[in-house]
Amino acid sequence: MQINIGDKVKFLSETGGGKVTRIIDAKTVMVLNDEDDFEIPTLKKDLVVMESQSEGNSSASHSLSSNKKVTTNAKSEPLKVQKEDVYFAFVPRAGYEITSSPLELYLINDTNSILLYSFFNQNAGKFEGITTGNIDPNSKILLTEFDQKDLGKLSAFHFQVLYYQSGDFTPKTPINKTVKIQALKFYKSNSYKLTDYFHEQVIIHQLTADDIEQKLDELSQKDFNKLIREKESTETKIQSPKLNPKTNILEVDLHINKLIDSVTGFSNADILNFQMEKFHEVLRENESNRGKKIVFIHGIGNGTLKQKVLSELKRKYKKHSSQDASFKEYGYGATLVTIK
Repeated sequence: MQINIGDKVKFLSETGGGKVTRIIDAKTVMVLNDEDDFEIPTLKKDLVVMESQSEGNSSASHSLSSNKKVTTNAKSEPLKVQKEDVYFAFVPRAGYEITSSPLELYLINDTNSILLYSFFNQNAGKFEGITTGNIDPNSKILLTEFDQKDLGKLSAFHFQVLYYQSGDFTPKTPINKTVKIQALKFYKSNSYKLTDYFHEQVIIHQLTADDIEQKLDELSQKDFNKLIREKESTETKIQSPKLNPKTNILEVDLHINKLIDSVTGFSNADILNFQMEKFHEVLRENESNRGKKIVFIHGIGNGTLKQKVLSELKRKYKKHSSQDASFKEYGYGATLVTIK
């Protein structure tokens, strides 16, 4: 059943009804209850449309315009800027550290046209269709979500976009863009910026820009993969993590030069975030391996990384035991964790 923003609906499983304020996903909408003015997430199958506010256009988008005819989420803000541009943005999820958060991918229509769009992932030269639809003028729509580690497995995104306006209209050239994914960028806190379109800091790309890849000092995904392959094939470097065959202890060297080949563009905070993400990743992967011993090599230095590791062990991993690792094997700069 087609349900659009602004539709007046009635609950099938209980009395009352309300107005649809936004589309959550393909099966769920947010309904502003007439009785108490609370918003309630509701399955579409549990609703019946009493009065449709759509004018023939599917509106699964989050309106940003103050002059829209339909009622939108009260938290949305009017879009003051007057542009004719199309963007996509990576938006970190609330409650997560910005450089390790799952990311929501939005398409932003900052034009006066309806956009008909298709979105694809590209990997190993093949395209995978993810979603398609239309988006109203001056609005944004959630396309999909990613874990940051999954973005590193993709080589590019591809967008196809057509413009439409009823009545007199000067045709515009459709958008047909492939955008390379720079995996390292998501781990840099200075990659996230405030914009007119979100309350949060986001990574935003302009699809209508002449140079969509925005060739600054960023590495392409091809270069990123090349660096990873070189790192993995370099025998003189200590791999992290690695299993010590003599002790059966998993050794994780958190020194940044053991995790990544270049820190160009990274701030000290970015480096610490990257190191701690590896720390959390290893513990998540081994949380079911009871009795497993893991040594995190953090060094002494100024003690920032060591103190952060110890703090997280006390705060998030209290069930595991931890102690200084063998001085003979690792010196003073390592902590032994035993999975419980």
